[in-house]
Amino acid sequence: MDAEGGAHDEVEGAGNADGYDKEYAVVFKAHSSARFAPDDELELTFDVPSLGLSGLRVRAFTRWEGPGDGPLPRELVIECCGRAGDLDAAMRGFSGIARSLGTFIGFVGNVRVGSVEMHLAFESTPNSVDREIVEVHIPDERGLVAEGRVIRSDLVAAAFLAYFTRPADSLRLNRALHHYELALRNWQLGGEWLSLNHLWIAAENLTKLVVRKLMTDRGRTQEELAHEFGVVTDDPCRPRWPDELGARVRVAHIFDDDRETYRAANDASNGIEHGYWDLDKVAAHALRCTDLTFSYVRRTILDLLDLEPAVADKLMAIKVKDVQSLRRVVRGRLVGIADDPAMPGERYPRLEWTVSIDSVDQDDSTFRFHQRDTITPRTHPDVGFQIERMEVRGRLEEGEATVNMSDAPGVQDRSISRAVRLLDQVVPLVDEATSSTAERAWTQASRFAFNCFGQGVACSQAAAALIRAGQPIEALPLLTGLLATAARFEQMTEPSGPGLGVIVRVVLDSLNEIGADEDVTASAEARVKERLAGLAVPDTLAGPETTSLYQGLGAEVALAESVIRGTYTAVNMHVQRDATTATSTFHVAIPAGPLTDMVASAAVIAMLELLQHAASLLDMTYDQERTEAILGEARAINETSAARTDLFPWSGSEPPGQTIAE
Repeated sequence: MDAEGGAHDEVEGAGNADGYDKEYAVVFKAHSSARFAPDDELELTFDVPSLGLSGLRVRAFTRWEGPGDGPLPRELVIECCGRAGDLDAAMRGFSGIARSLGTFIGFVGNVRVGSVEMHLAFESTPNSVDREIVEVHIPDERGLVAEGRVIRSDLVAAAFLAYFTRPADSLRLNRALHHYELALRNWQLGGEWLSLNHLWIAAENLTKLVVRKLMTDRGRTQEELAHEFGVVTDDPCRPRWPDELGARVRVAHIFDDDRETYRAANDASNGIEHGYWDLDKVAAHALRCTDLTFSYVRRTILDLLDLEPAVADKLMAIKVKDVQSLRRVVRGRLVGIADDPAMPGERYPRLEWTVSIDSVDQDDSTFRFHQRDTITPRTHPDVGFQIERMEVRGRLEEGEATVNMSDAPGVQDRSISRAVRLLDQVVPLVDEATSSTAERAWTQASRFAFNCFGQGVACSQAAAALIRAGQPIEALPLLTGLLATAARFEQMTEPSGPGLGVIVRVVLDSLNEIGADEDVTASAEARVKERLAGLAVPDTLAGPETTSLYQGLGAEVALAESVIRGTYTAVNMHVQRDATTATSTFHVAIPAGPLTDMVASAAVIAMLELLQHAASLLDMTYDQERTEAILGEARAINETSAARTDLFPWSGSEPPGQTIAE
């Protein structure tokens, strides 16, 4: 960042800005847990004489994403604008400034800031007609937001400018700040020993600065200062007395005479450097003293920056924050009999866990994210998952306890019910049956029937997708289509019925449905009957509601008609009312429960009865024993869940406050 004597020699030269007539803008990005508030940003204008940079304009802010009342903080953005010889010189010259600022943003927030990387550079000279531009692809942050802390731009400005205007010793302070930055990046559970190692190196770099400051403040030479600390300077056997002075100053002024912390940090550092300690012993020492060492090194840096006391006090009050150790933990039980609890085709049972953010609250220094956890077990069809406890674990600070999320709002258990799991078992049975028809010969009528069977399978799979997505109400019209198809196959397999003539009548009736001319319809019917001579084609068909399958699932059919007609019966199934706040919420996705089980089990019944009828009619091979077992279980679930399903979960006058939730 800067050099002995106050120049910032780490930044490669941008050349002499005097006489340059072109301006350039360079934009940098960094993943950062230190965030500026949406209405706050840092703006600075200053000179860097050693680089020939005058009037350099720097702007830093956090990119926020989303609506104004609940935006999410994303990456840190740093913009540098000023004159330079060419675009490459601007990129070289401005990068060191931006990285220095990123270091200070992390230091002020006392929290992790990632590497500052160049994203975009271009000529920004007003009214220029031919501009050079370079962009490095750095994708915008997406997904879950990491833990973080709000920082104030005025505190960053004060610390950064104090550093830039230091008259001397800047390289040592620069190295100390970089090691402090690395300590923050490693500050997580299990990484304490790495943080401590960097903090110790920072303390060693700060030692000579503190010695020189004491000499200046007390008006002493180095030898006189050594005598004050009881260091012998005229013993030929001890020529390295400056090192001894440094050690005594380090323990007294950097570690504030905390000899226990000093000794633990020193021993751990030596154990790492010289390799005579195992890492578990180093880690044990680090656990005892790293947080205190953070505080001692931070205070020393603030003292050397010579800030206003009020600013230094505010910065010192910001404690180091671990933003990397937070883990969400769920405990539960796998319930059910199976040789292997894993989902077929996978090695282990697992939980598909997604976290979304409903809203964000912000105060002066922290964010509170109101999150929604959705857990979907991926296990064997015969094995279910029961949640017992959910927790948030991380580094405990100031005596706080592990957070128990078991009763927290926003946690959704999408454990798949037995009824929904049965849907997954239907697919292999259908696949087996359809594959058995590959070598058979088809008549025109049997081909019509097979195509109709395929339509039933399509309705079944579409309904299953909606049921799994938490929308069983919207799956009901598809269930009705599946039932209608299964009902036709029931009519085709009646012992005294017309058999495949039913499907021929269905095909002929479709001409009327699409509005064909009566003469065209009559001509087509005559040709079909001639081609299919010997096949009894009824003139009319009884409605699907006359079949036993349709009648057995009457509640589902009635509710499906409500969805199709747009009545309020179906709407009620989505509405939940909060009596304490007198508000109602329309939930697009319905939590798992009796309604979902009723619709899912009905879909299983309809598809498997369709399969049984189609198999006997089209000579398909399928696992009859397995099919009967699943049907029996589905019928039992359907009966129980239908009795528990409340078609009017909410009634009464419309409450004043209303929202829509996914």
